[in-house]
Amino acid sequence: MINDRIHKLIRVLDMNPTSFSESLEVSVTVIFNIIKGRRSKPSYDLILNILQTYEKLNPAWLIKGEGSMWNDDIVTSAEIAPSQVNLQSRIRELFVKMRLDHPDSHEVFELEELVTFMMDETVEQKHKLILLHERQEGMLKVLKERLKLKV
Repeated sequence: MINDRIHKLIRVLDMNPTSFSESLEVSVTVIFNIIKGRRSKPSYDLILNILQTYEKLNPAWLIKGEGSMWNDDIVTSAEIAPSQVNLQSRIRELFVKMRLDHPDSHEVFELEELVTFMMDETVEQKHKLILLHERQEGMLKVLKERLKLKV
């Protein structure tokens, strides 16, 4: 059911209904009614809004539950979660200010490099977990077949 897929998308994005509704610029009530409350069907406009906001989201997965969640195997944080992009932008702004305040500080540059590396690694690990989660049923099926296990 599309409501369940929207709820899963919210979890995968590591968001809650409020932050998800803010990313789409819709009322949180709309999202709650879809995933919890009345279990209303999402409107065409809302589905289009989700697909435009999360461009790498696979429309076939969202609408029909077919295929993988994302169009690409590896997507960047900018392509997934606006909240992550906001965090990265804020960190970049802080480093710009720190470099202006301490132009000769080698430590500021080292810290910026380390934080950037850690953020990239975190995003990469999150994507790997998302892909693993999406593919777990298929992997279990293959293992059961190869091990000749009865279901």
